[in-house]
Amino acid sequence: MGWPKKHLVTLALLKQLVILVAILAALSGWAATSQSISLAGRWRFALDRADVGLNERWFERALPERINLPGSLPAQGIGDDITTNTHWVGGVKASPWSTDPEYAKYREPGQVKIPFWLQPEKYYAGVAWYQHEIEIPKSWNEKRIVLSLERPHWESQVWVDDRLMGTNDSLATPHEYDLGRLTPGRHRLAIRMDNRMVIDIGENSHAISDNTQGNWNGIAGEIKLYVTPPVWIEDLQVYPHTTAKSVTVKGKVGNATGAGGKGQVRLSCDGQTLSLPVIWQTNGGSFETEFHLSGDVKTWDEFSPALYHLSAKMDNGAEKTVTFGFRDLSTRGTQFTVNGRAIFFR
Repeated sequence: MGWPKKHLVTLALLKQLVILVAILAALSGWAATSQSISLAGRWRFALDRADVGLNERWFERALPERINLPGSLPAQGIGDDITTNTHWVGGVKASPWSTDPEYAKYREPGQVKIPFWLQPEKYYAGVAWYQHEIEIPKSWNEKRIVLSLERPHWESQVWVDDRLMGTNDSLATPHEYDLGRLTPGRHRLAIRMDNRMVIDIGENSHAISDNTQGNWNGIAGEIKLYVTPPVWIEDLQVYPHTTAKSVTVKGKVGNATGAGGKGQVRLSCDGQTLSLPVIWQTNGGSFETEFHLSGDVKTWDEFSPALYHLSAKMDNGAEKTVTFGFRDLSTRGTQFTVNGRAIFFR
C-alpha cells in the first residue's frame, strides 16, 4: 500500500524546501568568506554646489537623494541645462558659433548645440557627495580592508563613519584606500568627488577637457571592498629578458601588524616554481630575484600577443599576479624594432 497522494505532494515540497535552504546556506557562507564585496547599487548622494560639505560635515549626515553607482551624474540626468554660459573645460578662440547669425538658433535656450564638445544633456562641475552603508562580515575581523574605486572623476576623499581615510586625484589608476581593520557590522561610507580643475594641467588636456573624454562627476567603474592578510604583497613587477629566457621579479611587502617578521614567497609561472625568503620590518619589506624559464619562450608582439602570468604567494595566503610578455624594444638606425622587426609608432 503506497502513500496517499496528498502526503506525496507534502514530501515533494519538503524536499524542495530542504534543497532551497541548503542553497541559501551555501550562498550565505560564500558571502561571509569571500575576499571582496561589490558596492554596486543604489547610493545616497547630494550636490554640494556651494562647497560647504566639509565644514558642515556632510559625511556624518544622511544624504537626501538617490543615484546608481557605478555611474555618473550626466548619464543619469543630473546637473544643469546647457546654455551659452556653461563653463566648459577647454578653450575655443573667436568662434563664429558665438556671434554669427546663421548659428543663432543653436544659441537659443533649450536648443543649444555646441559643435566643439561631446555635449551632454546635463552638466555639473563641482562637488558631489556619495554615501553607502557597508556591512563588514565577521570573517573579515582582524584583516586589512581596502576600498577600490575604478574610474572615479576626479578628486576623491573618503570617510568611514566620521574618520577621514585620505584623498586621491589620479586620472589613470583606481583610487584605493586602506581602511585598516574595521569592526564587523555596519559602517557609513562617504565619498566626496570634485570634478573641477583640481590640478591645472591645461584647459585642453585630453585627460579632462570636454572636447575629448568629457568632464563628469561620478565613479564609472567597479566599486568594491576587498581584504588582505595584515602582511600582504603591496606591489609585484616583472622585467622580462628574452635572450636569457628569464624575468627579474621585484616585489614589495606591506605590513600592518606593527611588528617585523619573516616568511617565504613562492613564485609560479608557466608550470614552474621558485621559493625565496622574505623579511619585513614594521614599515614593510621587499624581495627581488631572477626567475628562469626552461625551454623556449614565446615572444609578444601585436600580431602574436603571447602572454605569461606570474604569481607570488606568501605562506600566510597573501597573493598577487601580474601578466607580462617577452618582447625586446630596440632601434635600428632611425626605426624602432620589437623583437627585431621594424615597427611604426604613431
